[in-house]
Amino acid sequence: MKKLPWGIFMGVCAMLVFFLTAGLIALHILLNGIAAQTNETAAFFGQWYQVVMFVFDIVFVLGFGGSLTMYILKALGKLDKREAAL
Repeated sequence: MKKLPWGIFMGVCAMLVFFLTAGLIALHILLNGIAAQTNETAAFFGQWYQVVMFVFDIVFVLGFGGSLTMYILKALGKLDKREAAL
């Protein structure tokens, strides 16, 4: 586990979280604009792809948190002691 590039994993997860969150917000604004023109309403989880984007967003937030934790443990050198104990 020490040789894994936790910083790269953390960066990829952070970028995906950012773009998925921005996409969810932009999609919600777009769907609300379309719904307003047609005298309808749009819910945040009204379409299946919004739910899938939200689930992936949560998964990558958890991945970011885990990668950040492992990166900090690796930087502090505590990851070596934990592997030696196993």
